[in-house]
Amino acid sequence: MTEGLPAAIHQALIAELPKGDGAPGEVITACEKRLHAAQMLRDAMDQRALAAYFHYAGPAVRLAHSTNSWQHISDPETGKPCRSWSAWLRAAKVSRQHAFRMVREEPLLEALEGLNVGALGVRQIDALSPVLTNHGKDKVRLVWTTAADAGDTNAPNLEKVRDQLGLAVPANCDNDPDKSPTAPVLRFQASPGTFDESRVREVARSQPEVALLVARTILSELEGDPVEP
Repeated sequence: MTEGLPAAIHQALIAELPKGDGAPGEVITACEKRLHAAQMLRDAMDQRALAAYFHYAGPAVRLAHSTNSWQHISDPETGKPCRSWSAWLRAAKVSRQHAFRMVREEPLLEALEGLNVGALGVRQIDALSPVLTNHGKDKVRLVWTTAADAGDTNAPNLEKVRDQLGLAVPANCDNDPDKSPTAPVLRFQASPGTFDESRVREVARSQPEVALLVARTILSELEGDPVEP
């Protein structure tokens, strides 16, 4: 149970507590040492439990997300098929924050295993996720190590390095800038701050499957609390 903990913590956990009639100062000092050691043990066990949860639950959440199979499950609150990813997560009792990490952060951490990465911020994840999806783990490591060699792995520099290495465009795309994934395929606004209803209806008629996916994604994003600040 105490495997991996510092030796001093292990000793504090197994050390015999003083008798109740001992000097008050010695008694309270021993009690606090034991409590501190027990808290460190609890924190370590919580971390191991969470790691085990991610190890086993992560692949299932990623598969449900990538296949959209969650759409075939009934929402217990409505009795109808889940209308959003968030609704399915609630039904499956998976927090949105954990799902976010499982779907996007965890695969990146696996790709960057062995490097000095630490926790990834949302913007770092946004910068690296397209690289993993379109180019694979080796290119993710290349972007990170190049940025690290320059002394800056913050999101803006990751984006800069990614773009300089030509990894912002999917591997199977040509060099036509109009086909870059950075340019949205669907445009619902005639200009910033305006809403073009006729354009939305035109897209919905011409590409109903894509329009439905966009609508579900928007609903999922707007439902519940934000995943991250």
